[in-house]
Amino acid sequence: MRRRRLLLLGLVVLGVSYLVAGGFLGVPIGDDPAEGETLDRDQLVQPEDGGSYVWPYTSRERSTDGRTLAINVIIHGPDERVQQALIDQSELEWEETDPEEEEAEADAYEVTAEEGTIEWDDAHGSTRYTYLDTEPRGGGAIWVEESYQLHAGTYLGSRHHIRAYTPPNDDWTAIQTHQEYWDWFSLRHTVTDIQDSRNTLEADFLEQPYVDEIRREYHGVERGWNDGWLSVIELAAVGPVVLFGLLGLGGGSAGDTTRTVLRGTRRLLGWVLANVRGFLLAGALAGLFLGIRSAGLVLEAAVSGITPQAFVPILYPILVAGLPILTIVLTQPLEAASRFLRLQRGVSWIGRPLEPQPAFLFTVVGLGTAFGLDFAGLGVTALPIELLLHRFGLLIALGLVAAGATRVDAEGRGLLGVGLLGWVVGIAMPLLGYV
Repeated sequence: MRRRRLLLLGLVVLGVSYLVAGGFLGVPIGDDPAEGETLDRDQLVQPEDGGSYVWPYTSRERSTDGRTLAINVIIHGPDERVQQALIDQSELEWEETDPEEEEAEADAYEVTAEEGTIEWDDAHGSTRYTYLDTEPRGGGAIWVEESYQLHAGTYLGSRHHIRAYTPPNDDWTAIQTHQEYWDWFSLRHTVTDIQDSRNTLEADFLEQPYVDEIRREYHGVERGWNDGWLSVIELAAVGPVVLFGLLGLGGGSAGDTTRTVLRGTRRLLGWVLANVRGFLLAGALAGLFLGIRSAGLVLEAAVSGITPQAFVPILYPILVAGLPILTIVLTQPLEAASRFLRLQRGVSWIGRPLEPQPAFLFTVVGLGTAFGLDFAGLGVTALPIELLLHRFGLLIALGLVAAGATRVDAEGRGLLGVGLLGWVVGIAMPLLGYV
């Protein structure tokens, strides 16, 4: 009866998690603008009096229909000086991106991330456009792609990323800066912040000898995940750019305390010995997931002549197939072993087989801990609801795989089948754009 309840609970949780994460229940989980094609002057920002206007957003196409993130920094100064100031700052070490390398558009989610010491390196990013009205400078209305891209961090980890737009006859640069991380389940970058990334960039110009002024201007740019404000940085007009617990201890006598500690220790050791395979399961799942992230970062750093996307076809199958296979190997009893008989003979020496409920819990805790450590290591401290629900659904699916693999009866096969189906659906959803 307990396994039947677990199966029913798993079906309900999986269904609700995936439906909400994929937006099938009509839950509003994002900013979906519906702007028209024509841009009036009141939709634009004029960074300096008498100069050109800029649409304060970026777009996937030469149209407002593809609007993505808000432009959040304006730097006044000649184009070359602005770019040089970014690239040669001693702390940031911005470097130029490879314009030929493109990737799928990063999903935009408004969460916060911790600031820290960052080092900038080569970036790869898809082309994004913005709209310029250069009529005050004798030109016309044009859609332009970014003049250059810069980033700080690692492609397969977490990074700050900027796109810079320079009008043809004005001495200012419009910048869109955001933080993003590589999501191994969606195989693309997910944007986690634009406001803190703006603050980080702004802070690195504070008290620099080549900066005249830093200020905030409110232009009502409150869509595209912005807060309405633009950071404005004025470079100096003259002079060179400077490059620089399980045991409870109650009250009572010392003897009572000692006996309580001893009893608690025996219970703890007994529970640990009875669940050695569960701890191995949790650690193995966490190790595999975090190992994929680490392998991607190591390969990216070690093989500089190859685009980081080249490692994805190698590591991604190991992740999506390895997690359920590892779960089955470490939870299936020896008498049910078939394809992984030799592996499970070795596992049988480690500890007694798990029951469905402990197998489910150790799987969820192990992989869930890995998800948490991964986000913490990347500096992501908050998650959008659809991403959180998707990961929760994957945890439940793999937990059902573990619970089902422990049994050789029809109910066990039912749990295993539902879990594998939920895992496949959860893996496919972000690839098909439903998360």
